[in-house]
Amino acid sequence: MKQVRLLFIALLLIITSNIYGQAKWNINEQNNVTIYTPNDLKSGKIFDVYAFGPTKALDKDLKTWVLETAQAQQESLGVPLKKWVVKPEKEDYSVTNNYKDDKGTTMQVAYQGGKLDDGRLFFIRLITSSDLVTVLKYGVRLDDLLVDIKENLLSKKTVSNTQNVTMVQEPTPTVITTATSDQKEIPIVPATGPKNLKNLRGIIVYGMQPSGFFGTTSKVIATFDDGTYTWDIKRVFSEGLYASKKAKPNRWGQWRIRNNELELKDHNDHDFKTTQGDWIATPAQKDLKLNGCYGNVTSSSYDGYGGGSTVGNASSWCFKPNGRFAHSKTGFANASGDVSGSSSSSKKTGGKYYISDYVAKFVYDDGTELITAFCFLNEKKSHIAINGKRFMGK
Repeated sequence: MKQVRLLFIALLLIITSNIYGQAKWNINEQNNVTIYTPNDLKSGKIFDVYAFGPTKALDKDLKTWVLETAQAQQESLGVPLKKWVVKPEKEDYSVTNNYKDDKGTTMQVAYQGGKLDDGRLFFIRLITSSDLVTVLKYGVRLDDLLVDIKENLLSKKTVSNTQNVTMVQEPTPTVITTATSDQKEIPIVPATGPKNLKNLRGIIVYGMQPSGFFGTTSKVIATFDDGTYTWDIKRVFSEGLYASKKAKPNRWGQWRIRNNELELKDHNDHDFKTTQGDWIATPAQKDLKLNGCYGNVTSSSYDGYGGGSTVGNASSWCFKPNGRFAHSKTGFANASGDVSGSSSSSKKTGGKYYISDYVAKFVYDDGTELITAFCFLNEKKSHIAINGKRFMGK
């Protein structure tokens, strides 16, 4: 079981070190189809995104059109191994399946179709190798890429067919970066942070690490001018001071500086204690615009009942200079021993953002607004914290 755990920890290290950089893709055109492939894809692995269309709107409903188009395209790939189930994706619809390629290797395929802003239809096909590293590493980049795909399709002429397109040998690709765009910045009304906030600080603590083991880690606290502090960051920024103190009074305490060292007194403590280490987190400049992705992976492992299991999640935030963001969450589980198997689920959303000082405001495409704490945790500004949770970038 130790070998399984060590293997998974190694996997997490691979993911956290490679997954969340600026998303770059190779791109080429074939028969009115645009194909995107990660420029750092490992040899022997597959992660290809095909963008079809745009095509004119049809009389049939969108869900039926997506399923029929997916089934028609699947005929050229291989026999589907699962039952077709169409799922809604906001205004779009998606369907996934597995098949065996001509070498007998099981591949994953996903299809998604919907309407562009001008009413025409688009269709996307993703083919990927069936391994967790490839799926997680590049899957979190898809929301950001989808924005660029739709923008690109809007500038194209209408095509007549998205179902039976013959693909040929790919030419030498050129490189594009999805984190840049010519789209104009979208204004958004900024939000203000909690009253009398002095700063956000990072402190060294002993607790649960991202790998699921206990050890030295860090957390973010909010300090206030009246000498109080809290680590109930999410509630303070979204609901206010009163709501936090009422719901979680044990997450509040007092702070002071003695001999240039931060001292804290928790809710039920009688004395101040010096922290193991601390630093003032860097606030954002006014109306900060970011360009890249930041991610976080956590997991927990358990032994027993003839085997072991690991559960966790990967989360990422991708930002563009035009004020757009994409937020992705992926949950995964793996079991070994007498009962073995694995599963995963994902959720992707996006919208507009405004970041200033220690506050971020996210306005999702469905109208939902979210106000969070925001700060940089290191001098290089490659690590950010949203509501106190660390996300790593490059």
